[in-house]
Amino acid sequence: MNFKLTSVSSLQLFQLMRFGTFILIGIVFTKTNLSIQSIGEYEQFLFLAGSVSFFWLNGLIRGLLPMANEPRHEGASPVFNAFLLISLFTFLVVVLLAIAGNLVGKTLLGGEEIPYLGLLLGYLFFSVPANLIEYFFLLRNEPRKIVYYGAASFFTMFLLVVLPVLFALDFHFVLCGLLLVAFLRYLFLLSLIVRLKEIRFSMDFIREHLGLSAPLVVSALLSGSAQYVDGFIITSRFDEATFAIFRYGARELPLVILLANAFSNAMLPEFSNKSLLQASLARIKKESGRLANLLFPITALFIVSSHKLFPILFNADFAESATIFNIYLLLIISRLIFPQTILIGLKQTAVIVRASTLELVLNVSLSLMFVRFWGITGVAYATVIAYLVEKIYLVAVLNRRLNIAPIKYQNSFSNLFYSLLLLVIFFIVEFVIY
Repeated sequence: MNFKLTSVSSLQLFQLMRFGTFILIGIVFTKTNLSIQSIGEYEQFLFLAGSVSFFWLNGLIRGLLPMANEPRHEGASPVFNAFLLISLFTFLVVVLLAIAGNLVGKTLLGGEEIPYLGLLLGYLFFSVPANLIEYFFLLRNEPRKIVYYGAASFFTMFLLVVLPVLFALDFHFVLCGLLLVAFLRYLFLLSLIVRLKEIRFSMDFIREHLGLSAPLVVSALLSGSAQYVDGFIITSRFDEATFAIFRYGARELPLVILLANAFSNAMLPEFSNKSLLQASLARIKKESGRLANLLFPITALFIVSSHKLFPILFNADFAESATIFNIYLLLIISRLIFPQTILIGLKQTAVIVRASTLELVLNVSLSLMFVRFWGITGVAYATVIAYLVEKIYLVAVLNRRLNIAPIKYQNSFSNLFYSLLLLVIFFIVEFVIY
């Protein structure tokens, strides 16, 4: 059977290439003479860049996608106007960070100033708008170009970031490599925009885009803050070496995130027809069961093998990262529960924001409490618990408010069985074997 590349599969491949490139860079770093201190500075650089842009960039892009193919009387180009809006946000963030960079560093980095602030500002200015490129191809229904662009972009990134280390150049050139890649991507985006036939500014489009994106920005800020909250708690209490150990382990299995999110988004349009609600719930139950049958065994395999793999892939200094990784793998338990899909499909979005608020508050509270007793592993445990409580809350709301019991859209018995089995495997690996 020939594999047909679609917009969904091309974006999945793009994200896998992104994830794989960062993993490969991390492996190369640990196999060279680069100090764990420098590795921590590299991770901190990327962490800071993401923490000041992830929520509004995510919200603006998600707000753009449902608008992009609508007819515009002004002939406005959606990508062009989105580029202007994202560039404006980026410029404001860069200016604010330039003015208050030292204050931000002292607040979030345990009293230290932000290292390489100039490079960070340049990286933000070019890299954030460049995230539109893959969606430019998506909206033009050119999935192959997404894959070609991803392959060329991430291969170039790998070379420009790794070569300075291999040639024993100063660590400064590693970050310069990141900046150069961001600049090249930015130029490529400009070339794509210039080739558009309709490069017209539309204030009406900007207003509509902002109005549609605002709640999505809030939702992304609340739901996506967990990883950054975890990181800030670590940086405020531990050194760069410990931060690197945490960051190398604090990664979910990308296959789980990609497949679960793609499935959730694909189901949303089906809820527009209320007469098909029961059929849609049955499909969620069936397809989520298939995902569980595939992803739970893969996750269990990684939990069993991670302590052997991490010293091989990285080095002995990152042995503790395997435990952090195993804890984050437990997030699959909440990832494969889909009440949010039904609530968003039925336009009950206010409850999503409340659930995200609950998750964030719980994550911060538990992290600050657990870090005192269990160190960086306590922060990871807090994240898993907070995500699970959020999903339980949504399940309860869906049952109470809309009378949709979890048995209608989840294989409750098999999910519970898989989850308990995974927890048993985790306990044996972490508390008996290691």
